[in-house]
Amino acid sequence: MTSPSAAAQPARAARPVLVTRPAERADRLIGLLEQQGLAVEHSPFVRLRLEHDADLREEVAALAAGVYTHLVITSRTAVEALAAFRGEGPDPVLTVPAATRVVAVGEGTARALADAGIEVALVAAGSGADLVAQMPPAAPGDRVLFPASAAAAPTVPQGLAEAGYAVSQVIAYRPRAVPQPAPVVRGLALGSYAALVLTSPMIARLAASLRVHRSIPVVAIGRPTQEAAREAGLTVHARAREATDEALALAVAAAIAEHPRS
Repeated sequence: MTSPSAAAQPARAARPVLVTRPAERADRLIGLLEQQGLAVEHSPFVRLRLEHDADLREEVAALAAGVYTHLVITSRTAVEALAAFRGEGPDPVLTVPAATRVVAVGEGTARALADAGIEVALVAAGSGADLVAQMPPAAPGDRVLFPASAAAAPTVPQGLAEAGYAVSQVIAYRPRAVPQPAPVVRGLALGSYAALVLTSPMIARLAASLRVHRSIPVVAIGRPTQEAAREAGLTVHARAREATDEALALAVAAAIAEHPRS
């Protein structure tokens, strides 16, 4: 597998890098790739729809009332879904009691929580599995609220339940597949991209459903995305050292440098 340290010099490629992230999540990554001297084409493979249903509303109210000892967040989108309840007139305002420990996966998620005025007690690097590994055994009465994607893997709730926590999982947002335009489908099949960047297991599976030319380096943001891609039949050439935009951009540049094409 490619090591990001291989990209000692800024990478250059005549073909563009295909970024598959949702529209509202791609700007920073695109900018970092362009700083590496790379052309970028952005074609979102999914769109994200925040939930506003009664189940999430009730859980936000329970959180504010101090029902939960822990709030576990694994994505910026989940933060946005919770924050959407702030200032909705008679509806519950997002409030996290001081006694509630907030746990985040990744620095990006932690920054989003801080921007929403929520203090983070623990930041787990990498994945939901890393979060589970870093959580201490539950004390009697510990309850976790886990707002997550409708497509979330069971890793976090199962792992926390095995550690003794009572876990309430609620859907915070729903990712929807976006059909790809013909030029993107054709470009993947013909090897017209310098690299294919995958940023979630769902995106990895969607990419694998298309024909991806074997000459295109495939780069994953983290272990769950890498595993989903491989299980779906894609060869993953590089994985970011950390689940951050900075590490992902370095991994892309390194993959291109180690797989030069004319």
